[in-house]
Amino acid sequence: MNRRDLLAGLFWLAVAVFVAIQSFKSDLGSLHSPGPGFLPFWSSVVLGVLSITLTIGAGLKKTRKDKLLDLWRGLDWGKVFLILFALFLYPLLLPLVGYLIMTFVLIAYLLFVGIRSKLWIDIATAVAITLVSYLIFYTLLDVKLPKGMLGL
Repeated sequence: MNRRDLLAGLFWLAVAVFVAIQSFKSDLGSLHSPGPGFLPFWSSVVLGVLSITLTIGAGLKKTRKDKLLDLWRGLDWGKVFLILFALFLYPLLLPLVGYLIMTFVLIAYLLFVGIRSKLWIDIATAVAITLVSYLIFYTLLDVKLPKGMLGL
């Protein structure tokens, strides 16, 4: 049994249950008219399922004698800082540049830095993710997204 994963799974399960109870106390609303507790509730359900999966998996695994430092070995810190910098800039530039352009640039950058597949695949994936997120947030959920200087 992997004790760290077991404890982590139980901790996140407790967090998921707490968030689900608190968001259920507020108005959940419906799918077409979500209330303030809608997103936190369903996020906690997903978190609960993942934490149960982690807990069960930890109980089935054999224990390995990994040290904490082994988790950080081989990590490309340059990529970590580039990605953190991009995630820091995104909300700062979003009102100025606009949702469509800034989200496309962020996703394309994250794919290029993180995965490094072919450039056309990164661009096509970034376009698809940007358009699907725009469709979900702007069209279906009627969220007012920043248009930026170009009005996009």
